[in-house]
Amino acid sequence: MTALNILTEEVVLLRGSSLLRADTLEEIATLGVDGQWRSPEGAITDAIALPRHAPRAVISPAAAAAAHREQDQAWVQNTLAIVSELARRKEDLTVDDCWTALSMPPRRPSLMSTLMVAGQRQGLIEKTAEHRRSVRPTNGGRTVRVWRSRVYTAPPPPAA
Repeated sequence: MTALNILTEEVVLLRGSSLLRADTLEEIATLGVDGQWRSPEGAITDAIALPRHAPRAVISPAAAAAAHREQDQAWVQNTLAIVSELARRKEDLTVDDCWTALSMPPRRPSLMSTLMVAGQRQGLIEKTAEHRRSVRPTNGGRTVRVWRSRVYTAPPPPAA
């Protein structure tokens, strides 16, 4: 029996003349001296139906939501380094610039807004009234906000 079968099929144990549920060791049937299988109540039977347990979530929805919040916050904190680097190299940027630089995308695309607002709170960037068409095909040509860097350092002029 494979590990997959154990997860999808009811397992019973054969112990001497007893048939037991593997998960609870509850007696399901006993083989009598007359060769007849009997239920725990003593009724003679030639077939046994075992109810399947309904699958349940391993964690509660509240615990899953809390775990997602923690993952999202960790992603934003780790990805702020990318916003910082982009803000130092570019006078203005959009979420498209961030998407291009990401090594790991967010769990939900809406976290990109959270990331940009976190960059603003840290003083790396600030909102502008300007918008540009997104270059990402998944955005269908919608516009995205342009953010101005507050930490941009212009490259030194080329040596003559």
